[in-house]
Amino acid sequence: MYHSHIISLRADLADNIMTIYFSSNKIPALQSFSLHQRQAILTLAQAKLSAPEKFILNLIKLSLLIPPFLFIANLQGFALLTSVVIILVGYFLLLRPIMLFFAAKHLDKAISQYQKSEQ
Repeated sequence: MYHSHIISLRADLADNIMTIYFSSNKIPALQSFSLHQRQAILTLAQAKLSAPEKFILNLIKLSLLIPPFLFIANLQGFALLTSVVIILVGYFLLLRPIMLFFAAKHLDKAISQYQKSEQ
């Protein structure tokens, strides 16, 4: 009895773990939409984020930006340019999946809102 309860809990946890997506076209709910439509839907989903979710997302952004910029503050010339480019690319590679993770739970509402606006 106890063993089957643990297996049941593990199955529930596995179902509730969200997949991290690096691109919006990998999200099953958005695969039927064009790039422009996906961007509009994600904008609507981001607008539906609660204040605590927005706060956490902004804290994550700050934690990704502050350390690298403290590092490059003393650099000059080519090293500065190279570091800025690497940091910006890394920032967008890390931030995109985090933003998609936060917006994912609002996608259904955003899709229905987008479809209503298109009619």
